[in-house]
Amino acid sequence: MNGTEIITFLSNNFPTIMTPIKSVIGGLLGAIFLRHNTATEEFEKIKAGQFREAADDLLKSGKMTYTEYYKANNFLIVAEKADEYYSKTHHESNSTTYDFDWFIRFYEAVGSISDEAMQDLWAKILAGEIVEPSSFSLKTIDTLRNMSKKNAELFVKICNHSFMVKVESDSIFLPNNDSYLDECDIQYFDIMKLNEQGLIFNDSAISLNIPINKEPAILFTNNELIMTIAAVDNTESLARIRQYPFTEAGRELASVIAGNASDDDFINYGRCLDKENANYNIAVYKCIKWNENSVNHELKNLIFD
Repeated sequence: MNGTEIITFLSNNFPTIMTPIKSVIGGLLGAIFLRHNTATEEFEKIKAGQFREAADDLLKSGKMTYTEYYKANNFLIVAEKADEYYSKTHHESNSTTYDFDWFIRFYEAVGSISDEAMQDLWAKILAGEIVEPSSFSLKTIDTLRNMSKKNAELFVKICNHSFMVKVESDSIFLPNNDSYLDECDIQYFDIMKLNEQGLIFNDSAISLNIPINKEPAILFTNNELIMTIAAVDNTESLARIRQYPFTEAGRELASVIAGNASDDDFINYGRCLDKENANYNIAVYKCIKWNENSVNHELKNLIFD
């Protein structure tokens, strides 16, 4: 059996002990063990979910090197964390067919990761891929594999001050606004670092271009607050909101970090935008209730608090 067949076999025959993540673990390790002429009793341990015991046996028998054992151990730590994340979300997997090549790439990448904080990030990616296959590209795996802990911490910081575009729900950006970035203690050098990592674009000419008129339109939202934009007179115009957008890999990694601009950042950015251009007005309101694409909100403009 190949890896995909092993995963399917474990999923279909051992539903009471095999979560989807454990089935993938068994498929991966089973394929690796079989390449080492694994004895039948060792594969039985895999089917029983006794992955560490099987790895220990292979090491003792000389069928696995210490380097391979180190990689397998790191993978198992990440996989156990991923299984915990998966269990807490109570998701039902949408598919029992997985891209085995993706998981092999993941296994090879995570095998050298021993830092606990980085293992947590890898675990969230594994859990997310099980819940929704093809959520994370191979490029994202390679990007994270080449990221140091220091740059990962910087990326988390950037995510915590970034925004999601209302009109494109999968688009995330860091404001290209000097006043805002100063308040967040983010330097252009930080953005350049993450650009080199393939996480964010550092082209200062990139902007979100939005047609506006006298009628206020929703610009951004974090569900608790909304930011609106309107022209100062009856003339239609184009508002250019300068930004540093995330790359595809950056967006995918940001989805597991689950960080974005706080309410204070949201209001502060509204103030910065309002001062930046005399041709449009910015307002920030507290949401009361969402109605599909519209929202009821309080009347107090929070940027003037």
